[in-house]
Amino acid sequence: MRTRTSNAKKQLESPRRFVSAAGRTVYALNLEVFPNFFGNVYVIDDGARRTLVDCGSGMDFSNDNLVRGLASIEDRFGARIGLADIDVILITHGHMDHFGGLQFVRRHTDAPVGIHVLDRRVLTHYEERVVVASHQLRVFLNRAGLSDGKCDQLMMMYTAPKARYGSVPVQFLLDEGQPVPDADGGDLDLEVLHVPGHCPGQVCLRVDDILLTADHVLARITPHQSPESLTLNMGLGHYLDALGKVETLDGIRIGLGGHEEPIPDVTARVAEIRESHHKRLEQIVDSCREGQTTADISRTLFGAVRGYTVLLALEEAGAHVEYLYQRGELVAENVGELESEEDPVVRYVRA
Repeated sequence: MRTRTSNAKKQLESPRRFVSAAGRTVYALNLEVFPNFFGNVYVIDDGARRTLVDCGSGMDFSNDNLVRGLASIEDRFGARIGLADIDVILITHGHMDHFGGLQFVRRHTDAPVGIHVLDRRVLTHYEERVVVASHQLRVFLNRAGLSDGKCDQLMMMYTAPKARYGSVPVQFLLDEGQPVPDADGGDLDLEVLHVPGHCPGQVCLRVDDILLTADHVLARITPHQSPESLTLNMGLGHYLDALGKVETLDGIRIGLGGHEEPIPDVTARVAEIRESHHKRLEQIVDSCREGQTTADISRTLFGAVRGYTVLLALEEAGAHVEYLYQRGELVAENVGELESEEDPVVRYVRA
């Protein structure tokens, strides 16, 4: 959820070029991945191989943005790079605005695809993943205190866009501490950091003194959180722990996120994000002097929101409630209903 005005809702300068301390070039393309919502795709060029990092949402305008963005690299910087020139494809995490363009990209190149093992099934067993995730989401919404009609509305918003996607094979896995292979089995010399929370298998990629932070650290917003009850290895606890991996890195000159502008001081930005979550946790505890549902807490945190933002607000509130509940700072007030009913609404009160 946004904590300040987000540049993810406006087009940034594109393409941009960043050169690492070792002379590798990172091209940044800012694509409209959903209507009026922009994301970054990167091409790492080490002189011998071109690695595409993420590929947009797969919506027609996103695919067009990607093709035009690659063509504009030659116009602006003199380097000719098309989809057919891509040697390796890396997906930072299993969210649609980052992997959705993969089917389109694979029509133009047979470059091998890599993703972390905890997000692999989002690509390789997409249809099964949608069914399981939808079931878990319905349970969460019921327990959050929404009416059946509101649940139905949000479920339709969640499932309708997903029908356009399908499973895609993965050729290798990204693993922390292990080399990232190229198409010939060589080493791309990229450092992988596994940073779960926003997504189970999210990774950051270090290119010398440049860190591709994906959606783990962004310049202006605190990346969206969902409770681990929806998907294992998500949740605020995992996220805060994983922030520490980035916070302690030495020698990072700049961070390049999955959305928004570059991050000039990654360590300072991590501290801001961490503080934002702690303030939100304090606000929730203070609001739970009497029993509150997750829907009540969402309204306290974010006020009246509309459309898909209602679902995002509920998930964000749910992630923070779950964090506090796991640590005994909140408890369920209506224990009798939890014992006697199936999937009842849960009302939380501070311990």
